[in-house]
Amino acid sequence: MLDESRAAANRKAREERKATHLRGIYERYAGQFRAAGNQDAPAVARGIHAEIDNLLERDRKQSANSGAIRCGKGCAHCCHGPVEIWPHEAVLLVEFAREAGIEPDAARLERQSRYSADNWRQQPAADRACGFLGEDGACRIYESRPNACRKLLVLTDPALCNAARHPPESVERWYSWEAEILESAALETFSADLMPRALLNALKR
Repeated sequence: MLDESRAAANRKAREERKATHLRGIYERYAGQFRAAGNQDAPAVARGIHAEIDNLLERDRKQSANSGAIRCGKGCAHCCHGPVEIWPHEAVLLVEFAREAGIEPDAARLERQSRYSADNWRQQPAADRACGFLGEDGACRIYESRPNACRKLLVLTDPALCNAARHPPESVERWYSWEAEILESAALETFSADLMPRALLNALKR
């Protein structure tokens, strides 16, 4: 019984140390983002995108199964669901799109903005897709895509990402936990909104 109590105490101590460590990472990113909040929005977004890309690259090199990631150009099932972004990303997306000769479809964004993450699939199928998704299934603003898209990487057959035919639990994701923490800190520091509403607000700037 004493050994079991000691083992339980050790487990609890490890969990507390881990929680403290993860909280420290979160607070570091949150402090960094608070300090950057009033700077040029596109520059802030580009900097944080570069940071998460570096994290993903680092962790993929250290991960035994990251070579099994199946995501690729034209695999676009995840581009038909609700995506949360922060305001700085929305401003960058609008700027990048216009520089590329792509004018966001405000009417479509207005229609999409009537839906939440919970009822997204209740809108007409033609409206569910991201407005930046090309007819070839490729992202037209890939270089400036949001963090939510950068970190969404799957290990299973891309066909399973079709939410209309397969349950979410059939998809196995690859995670960088620090990238997840970074994005949580960004969403909570800058405020989160679904992409259509965030883009509409950015278009009004």
